[in-house]
Amino acid sequence: MLKIKMIGLLARLIIASLMIMQLGCAQNNVPNHALYQKSQSQLPIEFKSFEAYQIATKNWLTDNRVFLTKNRTKELKFNAPFELLPHQNLNEKKSKGILLVHGLGDSPYYFSDIAQELSKQGFLVRVLLLPGHGSRPADLLSVSSKTWVRLVDIQINALKAQVDNVYLGGFSTGANLVTSAALVDDAIKGLVLFSPAFKAKTKLARFSPILPWYEPWLWLKSPNRMKNIARYSPVPSNAFAQYYYTSRDVQNQLEQYVFSKPVFMVLSETDSVVDVLAVARYFNQKFTHKNSKLIWFGNKPEVNDNRIVVYSDKYNKYQVSNYSHMGVLFKPDNTYFGFQSGFRICDNGQTDTAFRKCYKKGDIWYSAWGYQEPDKAHSRLTFNPRFNDMIQVLEWVLKSN
Repeated sequence: MLKIKMIGLLARLIIASLMIMQLGCAQNNVPNHALYQKSQSQLPIEFKSFEAYQIATKNWLTDNRVFLTKNRTKELKFNAPFELLPHQNLNEKKSKGILLVHGLGDSPYYFSDIAQELSKQGFLVRVLLLPGHGSRPADLLSVSSKTWVRLVDIQINALKAQVDNVYLGGFSTGANLVTSAALVDDAIKGLVLFSPAFKAKTKLARFSPILPWYEPWLWLKSPNRMKNIARYSPVPSNAFAQYYYTSRDVQNQLEQYVFSKPVFMVLSETDSVVDVLAVARYFNQKFTHKNSKLIWFGNKPEVNDNRIVVYSDKYNKYQVSNYSHMGVLFKPDNTYFGFQSGFRICDNGQTDTAFRKCYKKGDIWYSAWGYQEPDKAHSRLTFNPRFNDMIQVLEWVLKSN
């Protein structure tokens, strides 16, 4: 039996290797541009206080970020770690704080709207910048997820020194990191998780650690087409390997532990990145507090749990066909990613005709990656039409503690 399993594993490795090799030799065509060249130094993280880490990071970004626009101040603001003080009119006896961690290739700006809401609820809010991010995509070529874990641990301890009650929150890969930390730290009072990437949708994720040996960059993009100042596009294959390690680690921990404090979780049925049904089952089995809530955008999932709140993922007012992995985080009126902002991600797995229509600012709808309908062009959904409904549920969960 063991021999059969080993043969099967070897066959899958060979198939995966062939698929990787078929992608071509992208490393031979890497543009000679600073975006594809690593910084001369690494982001410093060994600071006992958030303030010291924040100052050092901003200085490092000033020296090492490859700026995409003439507005350097705005780019630094989007990518630097930040802190929001709590509103002081809540008459609570104990102070509370939350540490937020962004996803793979993303930036602290991804929590700009969520952080504001948590501040209103009386939290001291701190948002991290993970090493390898915020500067240039090439800085992810050699980054290790162990460094991400180390930074999160340091800043959890720094927050514990400032407030009575510590909560953790994360998006995608960041949700993996904070969940792993919370499962082994009884002091953590609750979790706030957006599109947690506990398990990848593709079964080939397990082979991602071998990708950098064959192909450091799975795809390339012309530097003059890199316009998104809030995230990297593209990212090197090592970044996917490091994500995989965080998902492997959190799955292993969820096999051993349960989390009995309140959890707020958000998932989209049509998420193109995450195996959301597997994550919903983890919610049902491993996050046991009776007042935890999972907001599910889509049709009712095949998980019997009365703590799941289901919202339709169609919203004609904003021409939304379904929800994307990242779309849950931002208000519809967000100035950068919102409905009226004019921002579009047209590389959305659709036909060339639909891409051209989207790119030329034609009439578009919004969706998860890869979704198509006849005679419709879709941009990636970058905002949440039900943001206010989501925040009401979030506030209820956090008050239940």
